[in-house]
Amino acid sequence: MTDAQIFQVLGIMYLAVGIGIITSRDFYNKIFEGFMDSPPAFYLGGLVALVIGYLLIAFHNIWVKDWPVIITIIGWIALIKGILLIAFPKVSINISRCFIGTKKILTIWAIVAIILGVLCCWLGFFVMSRPAI
Repeated sequence: MTDAQIFQVLGIMYLAVGIGIITSRDFYNKIFEGFMDSPPAFYLGGLVALVIGYLLIAFHNIWVKDWPVIITIIGWIALIKGILLIAFPKVSINISRCFIGTKKILTIWAIVAIILGVLCCWLGFFVMSRPAI
C-alpha cells in the first residue's frame, strides 16, 4: 500500500468513528460497555490492535520529518495498545471505564478522532496522491 492509501483508510476510519460517537453517543457507550464485559471481545480487540500496529510498523517504520511519520506513530500506538489490552486487561478495562459515561472525555476523543480523520483524508486524497512534479 502507498502512503496515500494508508492515509485514506485511516482517515475514513477515524472520521466514521468520531462522527459516530458524536451522533450516536448512547450506541457507542453500549458498545464500549459490552466490549469490556466480554473477555473474548476484549482479547480479540487487543489482537486486532496488535496485528494492525505490527503491520503498520513492519511495512512503514519510517521516521522522517514529513507527513508519513504519522503512519508510523499510529502504528506504534496501535501496537502498544494491543500489547496492553492483552497483557494487562484489568488495567486496560479500568482505564477504559473512565471514558464511559463521561460525556466530556468521550466528546474530546470524538473531536480528536474527527481532526485526525480530516488530516489523514486530506493527506491521503489531496497531498500524497498528487503526482510529483
